[in-house]
Amino acid sequence: MIKASTFVRRLVLALVTTSLLFGAAVSTAADKAYKGISVQLWSVRDNVSDDVKGTLKQLSGLGFDAVELAGNLGEFGQDAAGFKAYLDSLGLKISGAHVGFDQLSESKFDETVAFYKTLGVKWLIIPADGRAWSDDGIEEIVTDLNAMAKRLKPHGMKIGYHNHQDEFNAYKDTTYWEYMADNTTGNVVLQLDISWAYFAGKDPVALIKKYESRVRTAHIKAQVAHYKDVMPEIEKAKPAGWGDKMGMVFAHLNKVTAADNGLTSIVGQDLVDWQAVVDQFAKSPKPAWLVVEQEVYPEGMTPLQAVAASKKGLEKLL
Repeated sequence: MIKASTFVRRLVLALVTTSLLFGAAVSTAADKAYKGISVQLWSVRDNVSDDVKGTLKQLSGLGFDAVELAGNLGEFGQDAAGFKAYLDSLGLKISGAHVGFDQLSESKFDETVAFYKTLGVKWLIIPADGRAWSDDGIEEIVTDLNAMAKRLKPHGMKIGYHNHQDEFNAYKDTTYWEYMADNTTGNVVLQLDISWAYFAGKDPVALIKKYESRVRTAHIKAQVAHYKDVMPEIEKAKPAGWGDKMGMVFAHLNKVTAADNGLTSIVGQDLVDWQAVVDQFAKSPKPAWLVVEQEVYPEGMTPLQAVAASKKGLEKLL
């Protein structure tokens, strides 16, 4: 007969063991579903310029797994090896880098590839290109993306493309973005900016499902408005160009997030159904990087505080 005290000890041990095993199983499942949580350094660009080491240390302390580069490396601008060593010391990876086609021109290709190879970057992502929402330019950018994918392959790297809202304007019987996706090879990574897709009136979940093997990285950014509710007024103002138009869009988003309306530019406090988004990513055949990005900051919050809050909002759903 087992003594009561012995029985209790065995029961506690069994419960603890089961809990640990269950936790490990959940962690393993999460590891398979997502590559990790990264942060686009554009979100904290002034911090990077002022103190890149201190900023990266704070991002590591917040629990980010990786950073996505946006060109500015602060004091490491000409020292890829030093930047990589510092990231390694903090346990941070690089999920990708935003690199314009101009940096991959014939005269700059070798230098650019060598720099990002030293950093260990695998995905070079075009941050925006006006040809991607132009009837005259869409075929050209499709050709350029396919050609660059082929040229980067021997280097163990891939080209990618990051959308804003205008890539979802109508083109033929689809949209520019979907046309681009359908006519580029599998070696072109699709970085889906969930926020801009939602703003444009598209269903991000449907896009993730449709292109599940291609959407390997996504920008996780709160959205507080819809294109249809914003653009008529902006178009009346006749913006001088895309940059001017985007400035007006951001002015509106800042106004909305500052209003007392229950919405803020923090993930989970906005209009996007983030639970549906992360659940769909969990069903994808290949894990994706979830990249927190902050372009609109709630009043009274610093950029670092904002990305920390958005990260927490995301983590509640995982």
